Amino acid sequence: MVSDNYEVKLYSPELIGDWKKVLHGATNATLMHDRDFLAYHPSGKFQDCSVILYKNSLPKAVFAAHKEGSVVYSHKGLSYGGLIHIPCSINQKLEQFKVLLKFYDSLGIESLEIKETPSIYELIKEESTAYIMHLAQAKIIQMELSLAINLPLRVTHKGRKANIKQAEFVGLQIIESCDPDLFWEELLLPNLANRYNKRPTHTKEEMGYIMKCFPNNIRQFNVYKDKNIIAGATVYLTSNCLHTQYLASNQQGRKLHALDFLIKYLSENFSDQRKLLDFGHSNENNGLSINKSLFRWKESFGAKPYVHKHFLVPTNAWHALDTVYTKPSN
Repeated sequence: MVSDNYEVKLYSPELIGDWKKVLHGATNATLMHDRDFLAYHPSGKFQDCSVILYKNSLPKAVFAAHKEGSVVYSHKGLSYGGLIHIPCSINQKLEQFKVLLKFYDSLGIESLEIKETPSIYELIKEESTAYIMHLAQAKIIQMELSLAINLPLRVTHKGRKANIKQAEFVGLQIIESCDPDLFWEELLLPNLANRYNKRPTHTKEEMGYIMKCFPNNIRQFNVYKDKNIIAGATVYLTSNCLHTQYLASNQQGRKLHALDFLIKYLSENFSDQRKLLDFGHSNENNGLSINKSLFRWKESFGAKPYVHKHFLVPTNAWHALDTVYTKPSN
């Protein structure tokens, strides 16, 4: 579809070069938006409905999405998504959202569900998306309260400082691994099953695949005591953040404060390259409940909250975006 200023194309593999150009130039892109990251999902799990936005034949924005009935999601296979764009003015971003909605409306799609990329991942922070969603009469259908540490780490919580100091004197060893299997089998699966009756979002095979695709961006750190693994973290690295996608320890690890020790290690070793360590959220029940102990543990490192919003926006709201500017009075 072509608008006055933009052309919208459904993504197909031959457009991978244009997709990558947008990610290379965008200030809000992370590994989550890479087509190789999406490829870890089994074929047929999602009906892809991603698009690329062009202006003057040049790719300017991408929207990773899939279709379920009359709804397009951005994207159930990702922690966050939304419109990923090369830096532009507010007016241009408004136009991009307008043509995006108009395009999906033309396909018979009734609404978009968008998990916005949190602003902490943006190299140039701006929060115009929430206002544009307001103009489009979108509903906030879910919110999570996440916590992130500003680096370098400065722990002031007396109990946390004492735990870290204690952990430093018991002979713990941190080793990076290119294989997630040991962490998955010994710590993550039993920890989630026994404490939360859950399974991780990724299988160990899926995580092994994406670790091989992104060896510099997805890394595994394990903590050992006397050659026995007692804690670990699977870490995603973006341009300005490191995100602890998975954290787990066993009973011995908790007794020795191994995760406290590991968080200090990660913060110190990446503070010259990243501005934030993102713990992610501690929510349950679609964001309506908080795991208090987990939240307070993260907060004790000095982590500060940020909000992750999920929007539901009708595609016919492009009409509203087309009339937001008032006419000058005579």
